[in-house]
Amino acid sequence: MTPPTSKPTAFEREVAGRFGLVPNFFSSAPDGPEIVERLWAFAKSAYLDNPIPSLFKERLFVYLSRFCEARYCIVRHCGFLVGYGHSSGDPSVAPQTIEQAIRLIGMPTPWQRNSDVVLSTLETGPKEVDWPAPESGLEDHLFSAITLVFVDPAHSERARLALRHALGGTRFEFLLGLLAFIRTAHYWTVIHPDLVSEKDISELLATNEELARLLLQDPEAARCDMGMRVFSELEDLRALHERRELEKAKRALEAQVEQKELLLKEVNHRVRNSLQIVASILQLQLQVPETAAGEAAAAMRSAAARVLAIAAVHERLYTGNDVTAVSLDAFLGKLCQDIGRSLGCPEGIQVDIEDIDVPTDMAVPLGLIINELVTNVIKYAGPPCRIVMRKSPQDNLILSVSDTGQGPLDDKPKTGLGSRIVGAFAAQLGARVETRRRPDGYTVEVTIPTAPSASVSEA
Repeated sequence: MTPPTSKPTAFEREVAGRFGLVPNFFSSAPDGPEIVERLWAFAKSAYLDNPIPSLFKERLFVYLSRFCEARYCIVRHCGFLVGYGHSSGDPSVAPQTIEQAIRLIGMPTPWQRNSDVVLSTLETGPKEVDWPAPESGLEDHLFSAITLVFVDPAHSERARLALRHALGGTRFEFLLGLLAFIRTAHYWTVIHPDLVSEKDISELLATNEELARLLLQDPEAARCDMGMRVFSELEDLRALHERRELEKAKRALEAQVEQKELLLKEVNHRVRNSLQIVASILQLQLQVPETAAGEAAAAMRSAAARVLAIAAVHERLYTGNDVTAVSLDAFLGKLCQDIGRSLGCPEGIQVDIEDIDVPTDMAVPLGLIINELVTNVIKYAGPPCRIVMRKSPQDNLILSVSDTGQGPLDDKPKTGLGSRIVGAFAAQLGARVETRRRPDGYTVEVTIPTAPSASVSEA
C-alpha cells in the first residue's frame, strides 16, 4: 500500500477508482512502475473490461487461484468477492456471503469427479448458452471444464472444444483472455514472494477462521505451477510410498504371527511330551507289585488315560497348521485308538466323526468327556463302542457314545469320578447330557453349542 502520508499518483487513483483500494499487486515493482502500469492495461482489457459478467469473472478468479502456489491472488480476490473492494472492479456487484465463498472454494476439482460426465453434458447440451447464475449447475460444469484448460492447457483439447460448443466462439475467446490474465497474475505473485496481503485481508482472515483455513491450507495449491501431470505423478508416488509402507508393516506383522505360531507349536510339543512322561510314570507305577492290582491300579490307569487325552490335544496343535483350532475327526479318531489300545481292545471302538474344526479350549474338555464315556463303556459293558459326532441343523455339535449294554440302573446315583468329570466338563462347554436306553443298547448323547458360553471363556 502507498504510505498514507504520500499523495496518490494518477495511476493509483485510477486503480482505487475501480477496486475501491489499491491492491499491493499494483505497487509491487517500485523500480519499474511502467511494468506495473502495463499489467494494469492488461488487467483492464482481459479482466475488468471483459464483457463476461463481473460476478462470474470474480468467482472464477477465486476458484482458479486455488491452484496457485502463492496465496496472494486467492485471498485478495476472495476479499473482493465478499465486499472488501469491488468484484472485477465493478461497484454495482453485490458482495457474496462468507458461506458462499466457502462453498465456492470447497467445490470438487475435476480430478475429484467424473470429468467425462461433465464434458459430455457440455458437449451435448445447448449451444452458445448465456453466462450462468452463481452456484448453478451450469456454472459448476463450466468451472470444471475451465479448470482443466487452465491447469493443463496442453492436454485439454476435449475440454476446450466442449467450452467452445457451450459458449460459442466469441464468449469462448473472451474467456481465454480472462484466463490469460489470471495466469499472468499468478505468475507475478509467484516471482514476487515478498508481496503481502493488505490490511483489510488480514482482518478478513482473522475474523473468519474456516475461510482462512480453506484459503491458506488448500492441498490443491501449486497444482498449476507444477503442472497437473507432475502433480498427479507426485500423488501416485505418495500413494506408492504409502502402499510400500503398509506392505512392509504387513510383512512385519505376518512375521510376528508366524513366530508366535512357531512358539505356540513348540510349547504344545513340550507340553505333549511332558504329559506323555507323566502318563508313562503312571504306567510304570502299575508295574510295581504293591500297586499292580486293585482300586489303586484302576485309578492310575484312569489317570494315565486322562493325561493322554489332554496330550492328544497338544499333539494335534503341534502337528496341525492352526494352533487355535483342532480338527475333530483326526483328533478324536487318534484319541479313541489310543484309548482302545490302552484298554486292550484296539478294534472295539468304532468312530464316525464329521470333519469339524473346534477351538482349542473346546477340544480339551471334549476329549476328556469322550475318554470317560468310552472308558466306562469298555469297563462296564464291553466292546463294541460306537462314537458318532455330527453337526445339527441348529449348528450344535451332537456327540453320541453307544454300546450294546443296558447302562446303569436308573435308581443308582452317578457318584463316580468319571460321571463327575463328564458333568463338570459338560457344564464348562454349556452342554446338555442325555441318556437313552433302547432294546439294543444304551446311548449317552451330549449336545454342545458351538457359540462360546460364559463358562468356556472363564475356564
